[in-house]
Amino acid sequence: MRTQAICRRLNGSDAGCFQALRLESFTLEPRAFRFAPEDEAHIAADAVAARIQRDFVIGAFNAEDSQIIGVGGLAWSDGVKTRHKALLYGMYVKAAERGSGAADAIMKRLIDEARGSVEIVTLTVVSTNFRALRFYERWGFRAYGVEERSAKNGDGDYLDETLMALRFNE
Repeated sequence: MRTQAICRRLNGSDAGCFQALRLESFTLEPRAFRFAPEDEAHIAADAVAARIQRDFVIGAFNAEDSQIIGVGGLAWSDGVKTRHKALLYGMYVKAAERGSGAADAIMKRLIDEARGSVEIVTLTVVSTNFRALRFYERWGFRAYGVEERSAKNGDGDYLDETLMALRFNE
């Protein structure tokens, strides 16, 4: 039986485990993300820490050994005309922990944070990532378009991305 995940907001001191988990996700799931490990690997630790401090990033940790098992983040727009939106990014739960409720716990924290401060949360998801699409739909996100050939893998294969939004004021 899986242990319960403990979720908390990450801070600058979590930069190493956050970046390691992102690198893992891009390496193990190359067809699930628009980013490659090379995109993340060169980012300096202080820049990763600054991202975590600026954004609202939730980490899920294994209650038994305190290892990070999942992550998700929200970034707010700074523009005068776009302050009503937030971007949900980087949702990932280690394969061994999928189905444990960790993703739901992360998403609940992210949605609770966004509700009341923005009108819309947007995200993109690779269109063939059906498990993720169902997960986001279950949380109320609705597809509003597809960006064809949004990313190109090293093997020359393209990835389309589904654009999704959760609107709080409807």
